[in-house]
Amino acid sequence: MLSVIVLVLALLKAASGFIITVDAHETMCFYDHANVSDKVTMSFEVMEGGFKDVGVEISGPDDDRLHHSQQDTLGSFTFTAMKEGQYQLCFDNKMSTLTPKILMFQFQVARAIEFYMDSSKRGDDVIEQAAVQSMINELSAKLGAVKMEQEYMHFRYRGHLEVSDMVELRVLAWSIFAPMMLIITAVLEIYYLKHFFEVKRVV
Repeated sequence: MLSVIVLVLALLKAASGFIITVDAHETMCFYDHANVSDKVTMSFEVMEGGFKDVGVEISGPDDDRLHHSQQDTLGSFTFTAMKEGQYQLCFDNKMSTLTPKILMFQFQVARAIEFYMDSSKRGDDVIEQAAVQSMINELSAKLGAVKMEQEYMHFRYRGHLEVSDMVELRVLAWSIFAPMMLIITAVLEIYYLKHFFEVKRVV
């Protein structure tokens, strides 16, 4: 059983999560190779920038367009590869004139179970290997989604913490500045009134 798990873990392609910045009018594309019947999983979420929307396009071999949208904040796509070749995930920020967009995405290709049932590519215990592979693929995809969500929440927390610290500093500065201005104003008024009512004697 241990050898089966080691074999499956070695063959499993781990999910990759990335954080990127797409500048205004810029398009960024990412590629991965998939065989027929492989499971392709893509997910993304815009974390910062403008209205937090971005253009998304997914295409397969021979430039087959699988998905296209102009203003998405988040999305998740899972499909079975019908052709062998390069699959492409593109993000564009053409709708924005100045604001860059910061987003997190995941692009994963998992081997189909049939791949491990090929006698030229597997050892013994075929059914057990296939079952373990299927469970690990599913677990890997779910863990990748959880990790991406945690990173997004941590990013949002840091942003809110910076805003909170800035507001606290401004409140502290104003609480010191306002009493000082009141004291200075009171001293000036007393000085002015004192000299206003002062009687000058002519000798």
